[in-house]
Amino acid sequence: MRSGASSLKATPLDDAADVLVTPALEAETERLLSQRTRDIRFSPEMVRAYRRKDWPQRSKIARAWMVWVGLISMAFVPISYLLAPDFIMHTTVISGLLVPAMHGCAYLVWRKPRSAAVEGLSLLLLMTSVMIAYGFLAVAAGGNYERFLTCIMYVNTIAIVVFSVDYLWTLSLMICSIGIFFGFEIFNPAIESKEAIGTSIFYAMGMYAATIARKTQSILGQKAFLLSLRNQYRSDALRRANHQLEILATRDPLTGLGNRRSATDLIDRLWRDPTVPKASIAFIMADIDLFKHLNDTAGHAAGDACIRRVADTIEDSVRLGLDAVFRYGGEEFLVVLAHATPDLAWTIAQRIRGAVEALGIVNPGIHPANDSTSVVTISLGVAFAQENAAPEMVAKWADDALYDAKRGGRNIVFLSNAHAAGEDSPRAQPVAEQPKQRA
Repeated sequence: MRSGASSLKATPLDDAADVLVTPALEAETERLLSQRTRDIRFSPEMVRAYRRKDWPQRSKIARAWMVWVGLISMAFVPISYLLAPDFIMHTTVISGLLVPAMHGCAYLVWRKPRSAAVEGLSLLLLMTSVMIAYGFLAVAAGGNYERFLTCIMYVNTIAIVVFSVDYLWTLSLMICSIGIFFGFEIFNPAIESKEAIGTSIFYAMGMYAATIARKTQSILGQKAFLLSLRNQYRSDALRRANHQLEILATRDPLTGLGNRRSATDLIDRLWRDPTVPKASIAFIMADIDLFKHLNDTAGHAAGDACIRRVADTIEDSVRLGLDAVFRYGGEEFLVVLAHATPDLAWTIAQRIRGAVEALGIVNPGIHPANDSTSVVTISLGVAFAQENAAPEMVAKWADDALYDAKRGGRNIVFLSNAHAAGEDSPRAQPVAEQPKQRA
């Protein structure tokens, strides 16, 4: 069967996410990697590819965060009962019900890919809502609730580093968190205004540092994506090049049929396969009659066109998926049959002979004086394998039968008797209507 390397316009990335490496992405990847890391700026197409590639990991981290923070919030209820039993109702409503419910809603948002705006907004609403809820819980508890706010600020700082969202949303979360912290601190009766401002500035600096760290981490993640993208399309290019080399090594460039090397490989596999009886393997050697006359008279271009048409015809005449056709020499072909009988081999050979003659390719080198038709014909020799016979011997039997067909007048099929006679040298005979064996 023929094979060819199809040119791929886009290749899937190695991740489970459906990311395609297009020529535009290749060009952008090379351009961005040639710049400084801090200058990396993705185009809209690259952003979409990056988000699809990064989604599985981003989603798992976000949902794991929401599950654990929700569980920790519920675990805070019994702890609060020990620390402040008078406010167990407030703690149960906010920490045991409201906060886990908010994390559950965010979890549902992150179960499937969303737009960057939806992801960022869900994070912003979740963390600010949790911070406000715990802030009001601290106010309801009364007294110095700065520790409550500090704990929530710490949680938000971690969230900024953990969640991989666009920098705009990370910056928004930082600003909102600082604003909420300062709003509760400035009205905290347990501390002075100067202390509230100073504390807010201190935590603002920490959150800003976390925000910059998140931005740097995102840039490094984008560069890692570009490197994996480049490795992918270079690997694909190498794989395609190797495939082309394999085709060049095993395929005949003129006809697309397997060449002599691929014929040898197939025959070796058949000889080693215990499920294929040797007596069911047949070789058909075929040679275009008087091809040199055509080549010398009409030219090499016409000769090449004739070989291509004959090759197509032979391939169309054999069993698809069971038989293999090879270009064995200049105008010579080899057909390898497996699980065949003499009747079947003869039928296929006669089908090839008749189909080639029916092409009606005019051979201008044939003259009426030759006592032959003026169209291109083909002669064929058939031989079957034996248990103790090497492939080279079976090929010789088929080749001898082919030359007997040539000497017998061409445009005929000869079936070798060597395997039946058990002789070292093959004897062959022409077959007109059905195969006959001579003892």
